[in-house]
Amino acid sequence: MDWQFGPKSHRKFDLIFHRTGPLAGQPRGYAFVTYMKSEDALKAKESLNGKLVGQRKIAVTWAHSADEDYLPVPKPKPEISIPALALSKDSKKTDRVSQIQAIEAKLKLMEQKKDELKINDSLSTKTPVIQQFQFNKEKPCGTTSKNFKSRINDRHKKPYSKRKP
Repeated sequence: MDWQFGPKSHRKFDLIFHRTGPLAGQPRGYAFVTYMKSEDALKAKESLNGKLVGQRKIAVTWAHSADEDYLPVPKPKPEISIPALALSKDSKKTDRVSQIQAIEAKLKLMEQKKDELKINDSLSTKTPVIQQFQFNKEKPCGTTSKNFKSRINDRHKKPYSKRKP
């Protein structure tokens, strides 16, 4: 079948295929043809409409965009308000001057309360626990070998061990 109505009259020919599902890759049964001239498009529509292609009659109509009346209306989204987030968005950023003033006020307050801060002397004078452990670890232990030998001797005194006469 000749789709050309004039020299190189059609600019674009788009077949539509199924993208997913059990029919993926198979044609959907319609196509779009874009012509350079409207006269060529009119000739194609009049001559091809109702023609047999294989065993089926084809219907040739003008493609038209979907009307706004038929488009699905987007649902209005419910407004979610989280108080913690709302405060951060609406509050104005504090300028540098007020930040500096706040820091200076806090420093003055800390100077006045200097007497209240006392370091626990008992913890600062003691050696750290890890050093105590390492000191004890380096110390030679003579009791370990004694315990080991006594455990070996204890094995022979068990009721299930047999002594040879």
